[in-house]
Amino acid sequence: MRRSSTAGSSMVSLPDVKNRLTRRQFAAALSCVFLPTTAIAGSERPRVAVLDWGWAESLLALGIKPLAVAEAPLYQDRVVTPTLPDGTIDLGLRSWPNMELLRALKPDLILSQAGYGISADRLNEIAPTLALPLYSSARQPLQAAENALKEIASRMGKSDVADRYLDRSNSRLDAIARDFTTYDGHPLLIIKFTDDRLIDVYGAGGLFDDVLKRMGIANAWDGSTNNWGFATAGLDAIARFPDARLVIIEPAPPSSFLQSSLWQALPMVREGRVCMIPPTWVFGAFPSAMRFAEVLRQGLGFS
Repeated sequence: MRRSSTAGSSMVSLPDVKNRLTRRQFAAALSCVFLPTTAIAGSERPRVAVLDWGWAESLLALGIKPLAVAEAPLYQDRVVTPTLPDGTIDLGLRSWPNMELLRALKPDLILSQAGYGISADRLNEIAPTLALPLYSSARQPLQAAENALKEIASRMGKSDVADRYLDRSNSRLDAIARDFTTYDGHPLLIIKFTDDRLIDVYGAGGLFDDVLKRMGIANAWDGSTNNWGFATAGLDAIARFPDARLVIIEPAPPSSFLQSSLWQALPMVREGRVCMIPPTWVFGAFPSAMRFAEVLRQGLGFS
């Protein structure tokens, strides 16, 4: 299955030059290589390398700062919150990290998503690796995210922190669901523009669909989706759902589309049933689910 362009590049064989350390990366690595190795649960500052943004945000939710994160510079734009601390080392692509740098960092633990990117067997040659499922044939990412948060917390000696975080989060989700009891009932069509002709539509098997179920709101998209919970369609797909409310994940649609006769003719546009929400990581874990619930609440006018 194709993973959305927002989810990172597919795994490919890269030229050797892509896997060489830059001077800055090498300097960052040297600053960490000679730190003493300690047990993860007992370490005040465990050295954790993270190859998936969902696990990076989960680690931050537990109050643990990752040593290194794949595609760290893009994380802030796509995931937004919780923020990575200054000085987080960039490991390269999530699907194909810089293995030389990863080895040089000598992490105590590597976190990766099962079934995506470098295999756990290869990563285990560098450091103990926790490869956890999130988007899979089970198609229940919210439950998988909760399970993974607990497993990461157990590995880090932070189970009590995870329990408190999940208690607070689930209480907040319940409160937002109560707000939505007065919602007008229009199903939501959640999309993101990939270019001026194509959209990704989020449906069954996706994190946002799981959140909608918790909120008691119907997802308008009834078409098939992949294991990441989305389908790619042409702009005309929007017209198939005249009764829906359109939720657009920023960035905004191309101006050419907003001026088109197709856009102007949509019932949802004519009747003001369009809202835009800030960037939210569509392939995230529990913190991304919480962010989506909050920005959706605001976008629908429940402030």
